[in-house]
Amino acid sequence: MEINWLRWHHNRGKLIPLKELISKTLLMKRSEVKEELKQSIGSLLTNGEDGELKATADFGDFYCSVEKHDKFVIVKRSFETDGESLQIPFSCNEPGVQMIFSLDGHSFFNRQYDPFIIRPSSHCINFFVGYNCVNLLDDRSRQHDIAFRLSKSFYADLVAQYLTSDDGLPSMIAQEKEFNTMNQHLPADAAVLGILKNILECPFEGEMKIAYLKEHIRALFTLQLFHFNALIPGASTTSDNRITERDRDILHAVKEYIDLNFLNPNSLESLSRHFGLNEFKLKHGFKIVFETSPIRYLQHKRLSFALSLLRDTDKSIKEISQEIGYAHAANFTTAFVRTFGHSPQHFRGQ
Repeated sequence: MEINWLRWHHNRGKLIPLKELISKTLLMKRSEVKEELKQSIGSLLTNGEDGELKATADFGDFYCSVEKHDKFVIVKRSFETDGESLQIPFSCNEPGVQMIFSLDGHSFFNRQYDPFIIRPSSHCINFFVGYNCVNLLDDRSRQHDIAFRLSKSFYADLVAQYLTSDDGLPSMIAQEKEFNTMNQHLPADAAVLGILKNILECPFEGEMKIAYLKEHIRALFTLQLFHFNALIPGASTTSDNRITERDRDILHAVKEYIDLNFLNPNSLESLSRHFGLNEFKLKHGFKIVFETSPIRYLQHKRLSFALSLLRDTDKSIKEISQEIGYAHAANFTTAFVRTFGHSPQHFRGQ
């Protein structure tokens, strides 16, 4: 059968044909080619070392790369099968955070017989102490995703510095409690997509590239904690039987209202009056249900929107700060740095 197989040798520094492998695979049966491909990709994913593999066969096109840095690893996968299914086993023995973003097609994984699916343009954040799993490809599948493996030394200071100690999800990460959000199917918003675009189109090399990637991945990590904190079973650190089901319904309505009206003037008092809840129950109940306060949630919605404006428009920082409700640009900058770890100017036009 015909196959074109290229692999990256990180110690060579260039993409080269594996002539001995190609000549061998010309005489291999389809099942043997699949097995070789499965083992090669699985080994690349498991080892987590710099490497790149490209393979084209009559049953599909396959690309996988691993880019290892001191405190994080970037994994890119692009698989398209044509008439043959493939199961790629891989593992990891080091605890850490993993963030996966589906760019196109579905990403299917199976861990100890539990299926995980990441839909197109959705994302997830997970913490695993270690795992053995399988990347599943059916006979007509497309999988294009990018994943980030973060070591504790990468995220520990961010959790401690920018997030309060009573946040459920950061607390679970700090305590190394496993969780995964692969089946939550949360779509990536404009802020997440903008950061991913910058990472994929990074214009730098060497130390500048590493610094650029690090700061963008930190911003992604912060956004993912914000999006998923209220969705993880067990992330809640408190409970209160004084919060009734009716209260919970109202609190969800408050959240939806903020989602639609985050640019309008809102305060704890005005939200309380609008929804008929006293301020204590609104603030306390919102914290119980969503693991954050209504004002903090509102602020993060505004700052995420500001991040999109910085990238996609020519508006000045003063104009953007005023648009999202800050009377003074200095106060906006302080809140922005606390949330994303960098000044607004850092993301200007990126």
